Amino acid sequence: MEKNNSKKIIIGGVILVALIAVFAICYNLFVAKPTAGSKSVVIEVVDSTGATTSYDVNTDAEYLKDAMDELADSDDSFSYSGTDGDYGIMVEVVNGEQAIFAEDNAYWALYVNGEYGQYSANQQPVADGDTYTWTYEKAN
Repeated sequence: MEKNNSKKIIIGGVILVALIAVFAICYNLFVAKPTAGSKSVVIEVVDSTGATTSYDVNTDAEYLKDAMDELADSDDSFSYSGTDGDYGIMVEVVNGEQAIFAEDNAYWALYVNGEYGQYSANQQPVADGDTYTWTYEKAN
C-alpha cells in the first residue's frame, strides 16, 4: 500500500512539473513584447547653410538629452557636445559644426514643435509626437 502512495506522489510530481513547463512556454510565446521605445519623436538639425537633417527616434527617455544620447549611440551621423552650466547643458557642437557664442557669435537654438525652447536639453521633457529642432543661429 505504501508503494502505491509513493508511486502516485511521483506521478503527480511529474505531471505538475510538466504543466508548469507548458504554462511557461505558453507565457513566453504569447506575452506582449517590449517595443523599441514608447515615444516617437523627431530630432532635426538645421546647419549654418540651412540644410536640414531629420532623425526619427523611438525612445523611453524622459528628457531630450537622453534621447539625443540614444540617437548618437545608434546613428553615427548624429553627434553633439556641450558644456554644463547653471541653466543646464549648453549645446555647442552638433554634427561636427561648432556654434560657441563667445567664439563664433553664433549658437544652437532649440525649437520644440516650431516654438523657441524654454529649457536646456537636459531639462526639456520628451513627449510622444514632438519635433525638437536644433538650429544654427548667428547673433545680429
